[in-house]
Amino acid sequence: MSKIKGRFTISGELHLESPLLISTGEKGYTDIVIQKDEKGIPFIPASSVCGVLRHYFYNNLMLEDEDKKQLEYFWGSEKEKMSNELDTYQSSFILQDLHAINNPKIVIRDGIKIDNKLGIAEDEKKFDYEVVEPGAVFAFNAEIILREKFSEKMFFKIISTIVKALAESEVYLGAMTTKGFGRCRLLNYKLYKYDYRKKEDVISWLKEQQREEQIIKVDFKNIFMPKVDKFMLDATFNIKNSLIVKSYSGLPGESDAVHISSGGKDIIPATSIKGAIRARAIKIINTFGSNGEEMVKGLFGWASKESDGEKQKSRFIVEEAQIKHSIKETQFRIKIDRFTGGVKKTALFDSTPVWGNDNKTEVTINIKVDGCEPWEAGLMLLLLKDLWNEDLPFGGEKNIGRGILKGKSANLCIKNNHYTINQDGEQLKVNGDKEELESLVKVFIEKCKGKEA
Repeated sequence: MSKIKGRFTISGELHLESPLLISTGEKGYTDIVIQKDEKGIPFIPASSVCGVLRHYFYNNLMLEDEDKKQLEYFWGSEKEKMSNELDTYQSSFILQDLHAINNPKIVIRDGIKIDNKLGIAEDEKKFDYEVVEPGAVFAFNAEIILREKFSEKMFFKIISTIVKALAESEVYLGAMTTKGFGRCRLLNYKLYKYDYRKKEDVISWLKEQQREEQIIKVDFKNIFMPKVDKFMLDATFNIKNSLIVKSYSGLPGESDAVHISSGGKDIIPATSIKGAIRARAIKIINTFGSNGEEMVKGLFGWASKESDGEKQKSRFIVEEAQIKHSIKETQFRIKIDRFTGGVKKTALFDSTPVWGNDNKTEVTINIKVDGCEPWEAGLMLLLLKDLWNEDLPFGGEKNIGRGILKGKSANLCIKNNHYTINQDGEQLKVNGDKEELESLVKVFIEKCKGKEA
């Protein structure tokens, strides 16, 4: 290994923008317990962040063959040569565990497994889990070792890409990331350079000091470019009537069920959005005569029921959706005996859903599909149509009209082609190549029929 000629260091604050779930793998008073330090305060293991950043590089960015050697120097590698000797590079990227610098709030959420064919909860498949609420702030401290045979120019490009991805919330940490968990943003960051050819830099390093003249500006123009095979949708809807995704406090005097909130804001959990969209996707595919369960496996992910069976990560990523200008009002209801049509005794209950407020109550749904194929984009357009036309409800109590959304506006990006959709009274305005959108739907239909697109 060649001599060390300098170092870069990155310091900053990692702000959590959505719930975080990094499990210990053990059960406690909940089915899933998050990582905590000896004081019971949640932290983010450095190994989790490093693994995610490395995966981000090799799976989301356009890399040239000539870049790969320097990437191996940066991230580390171990591969077998033809001589059966191991060519091993230790990672040059060193990250400290990320400890909280404020007082993170931990809450317990309930989860259920949904039967995709029936659209209802499966028996005995309820579970609960801990999450760190949005608003938590963690200290971010990393150093990058620069050796003589490493390209300083290339390392600076890698560092700029990392900082940009973190600063623009493109990286998700922990579990359930395809359901919007673990989105974070790097703020108040500084990049320092230690040049060991300079005596003052060596002294600063030994004294663990950082001088203002060592700060260098991150170059967001000199980065690795992302792949262009993504589908992205930001769609804003009004709530037509009311909506409830139930949470239960169990406290005396409170409603039997209250719409869920996170960080003090009413939300639609990404789990609820993804579950409803997946079930509708299967239904649409089945309508066109194909096997919906099989076709959506590669898109929404799947796992064998066996503990050590096969599994595939979802490429469909959806964010938790914040409900703006929401109104909560409690509604009292009674349970009806379906056989007699009469009221069941002692069956009075109440719930507190979110109510629409004269088209002011809005919810924006953000969806991404990595490596999106044309037929998958066509399926996404049909799903957007159902949402837009009040035909795909979310949450509970759908049988009394809750959970219905009305389309208001949408921004679409399909392989770098951009489209906008707006509802203007009874008229739908589409800005972009309509024929291209229609062709994607046709590709989807042909795929369902087993024909070549």
